[in-house]
Parts: sequence; structure tokens; C-alpha cells
Amino acid sequence: MSPFVVSHSMLANRSYGILFPGCAFLLNCFEQVFIDCRAFMKLRLFPPVRLTYDYGVESPMFYPQMIEDWWLQFATTAAQCPDVAQSIACLESETIRLSDRFTVERPSSFDDYTANPRTLAAYGVFFFPQTFVRALYVLRACINHRISKKNWHILDIGSGTGASSLATLLFLQEHATWMTAVDYSSHALAAQKKLFSDCRALWPKASLETRVCDARADGLTGSFDLILGSFVVNELFHECNDTALEDWMRKQIERLVPGGLLILIEPAGQKTSERLQRMRNVFRTDTSIHIVAPCAHRLACPMINSGHGYCHDVRSWIVPDSVTLLNRNMLRSINDLKYSLLALLRTDPLMPVEAPGSDVFRMVAPMNRTKGRLVTRGCCADGQLREIEIQTRGLTRAQTNAICAWERGDLLHMINGKPIGDGRTHRVTGFESTFTATQEPRNSASGLVNEPENNIL
Repeated sequence: MSPFVVSHSMLANRSYGILFPGCAFLLNCFEQVFIDCRAFMKLRLFPPVRLTYDYGVESPMFYPQMIEDWWLQFATTAAQCPDVAQSIACLESETIRLSDRFTVERPSSFDDYTANPRTLAAYGVFFFPQTFVRALYVLRACINHRISKKNWHILDIGSGTGASSLATLLFLQEHATWMTAVDYSSHALAAQKKLFSDCRALWPKASLETRVCDARADGLTGSFDLILGSFVVNELFHECNDTALEDWMRKQIERLVPGGLLILIEPAGQKTSERLQRMRNVFRTDTSIHIVAPCAHRLACPMINSGHGYCHDVRSWIVPDSVTLLNRNMLRSINDLKYSLLALLRTDPLMPVEAPGSDVFRMVAPMNRTKGRLVTRGCCADGQLREIEIQTRGLTRAQTNAICAWERGDLLHMINGKPIGDGRTHRVTGFESTFTATQEPRNSASGLVNEPENNIL
């Protein structure tokens, strides 16, 4: 049977409502039913029909099936049930408790929830894939223009079960990598080492060392090309002031070799996002540090107290079957990955950093459709927030859908940008990628077109 092919941009951006006017609701229902059926295929209740996503190029939304299968096997063992669907159902209550713990309850300190195999399985099936793909997005945005580096010594602070660590090893799989993973939980690190070993084919040139210690104890030595902290600020510095966080960040930057990166990924909540914005403002005046992300400039953050929201990314992804199945009754929001980030580079006199062009901006709002226009908001290279619009007159449906495939967090060039009115709005004829989360030229089928001959997009 031939696979049913669906463009990823259609599912991620719901553009089929434009391709087939009036049918969006029916197609949305079809999509959900098919995804549910795909999830149940693991039980062999349905014949082996495949739903194939047409990416055009390998997508950063990819979560390896090998890792999903590993966690499903772990779940069946923890639940003491050989049936995959029943094992996942047994994890629902643990997943809800973890979700509340991470968001609603916010305890002053976290005990080791990974010591319980069922809770560890719940985390691995539901939260691990989201953290893994979230890290891939950030790495694509921050590292791709430095990918020529051959050897990488990496430190992951608060590594836990290794979602960010292993995503980094997968991203750098063609390079020799030495990963040092630090966490207070020996159970989480043991799971990470086992997963690393069992899925060795995904990172053939990597080595992994784990150390049990509190990330705030600062007992580590050595220099690194990359230091990661995924949700570590949210957990370790929840009740600390900004001075304590700044001191900790400076210690991490001192560990970096010249040209090394410190990358912090945090939840997309207002408090955590604005805290990273404040830290960005602290470090922006330090000439020994370059801001890699999220901004295209080193001026004061224009979003703090702007009334236009707070700085964070919103990314689409292909939700794994196991996450979909576990979420059937929980009804958590899983279709998008939201996060805030801050990436700082320790400058190297031998490797000067190229300044972005004056036409560069970062999308800090979704692309909205209005009558005759597509409009977004951009944080521009001159440190100002502006409305960026493109007129839809003369655009084909494919071109319109391609523009709407850009996501909050993409870094773009304005093509033929001109101020209109009071200068707070720039009208453009199109957009062009600088380095985005995908780092690949996308074609019209997958959401972006590149047509320099007419500069429409």
C-alpha cells in the first residue's frame, strides 16, 4: 500500500485551511484520528498503514525512533506489563504529578523523582522527547555557523536523564565529542548512561562521562567548547536573586575556551523569560562576551516592559506516538514547543564575530493574516521593535503559505524593507533566512521559498 503523504508544513502550520477553503475542520479531524491510529498501531490493532511526512530535507523536529522505543521498553518493565498501550496508560497519574510539579507547585527543592522507576518512565515517555527536540532547535540556531569545529568538549549542567546531552551528541554525530553530564541524581545519570550505550549507533564518535554533584557546588575543573543548562536556572535559582544567577553564569563562562558557548534553555513563562532578558542586558556591555541568541544586536532588550509580550520561541514538531497516546486523557498542550533561551559566546580575538546586517530582525510574534497583508513583529538590528508586513496582492497560495511557515524565533533578512507611516512599521517584499532553526533552504512544499529573481519571498 502506498503511504499517504502529508506536507509537514500543512500539519505544523495548519495551512490546509487555505489550500482547501471550508475543509479545515474535517482535515483537522482526519489528522487527529490518523495520529491516534498510528499510536495504536503499536498494539497491532490496525494493518500496517504508514503516514509519511514530506520534509524535503531532514527536519530538526525529528525525534529518533530508537530512543522512543527504548523508553517504551523501559515503561513496560517499570509498569510490569508487556502491553505497550496499557503500560503507557499506567503512567498517566505519574505524568500528571510531574507536570504539576514542574509548573504549578514549584517546590523550593526537588527530590529525586527519577528514583522511582514508574515516575522515571513517565518522564522518559512524555517529557524527554519534548526536551530533546527543544534542544535540537536551539542547537541549530546557535551552533550551525560553527559546525566546522572538529572536536567538542561539552558540559551539561543539571543533565538529568540526558535529553539535552544526547540531543547534542546526535546533532554533532559527525564530530568527535566528549560529554560531561552533571546532575545530583545518580538514578537519572544511570538511565542516561544506559540509554547512551544502548543507542550507540546514533552517536558513534561520542564519549560520555557522568558526575554526581550539585551544579551550584562548582566543584568541576576543565575547559569546554560548549556548556549547556536546560531548565537549570528554573530549578536551581528559583528562589535566588539575579546577582546569584549572574555570578553562576560568569563562573560558567570562565570555563569556556575562547570561542566557546554557554547556552541556557528555560520554560517560556513570563518570569523565567524576562529573567533571561535581564541577564542578557547585564552581559551585553561586556566586550569579552558576544550575544549569539536570541537577539540580532547587543543593545538593551526592547521587549522588557514594552507591553508586547516577552521573548520566547514557539516551534512546531512531529509529536511522537507515545506522547500522543499518553496525552489522550490528559489533554496537555503538546503540538508546539515553547521555550526561552540565552546563548553567550566567549569572544576569541582570532575569530572576530561578524555583526548582523541592518536589515536583520528576529520574529517575536507569529505571522498574522490580515486583510491584504501578512504581519509579524520583529526585534530589529537597531534594537527597536517594529511591525513587519508584506502585502499579499500578487502572491500565490504556495507563496503565502511559505511566508506563514516562518515561526516565532526565526532570524530573518528583510528584502526591500522600507519604513511607512511613523516608521514603526516596515513594509517588505519578502524575507530571507540568516541562520534559522532549520538551517536549510526550504522549498514551497515544506514551507519556505527562495526566489531571488523576483524577491517575492
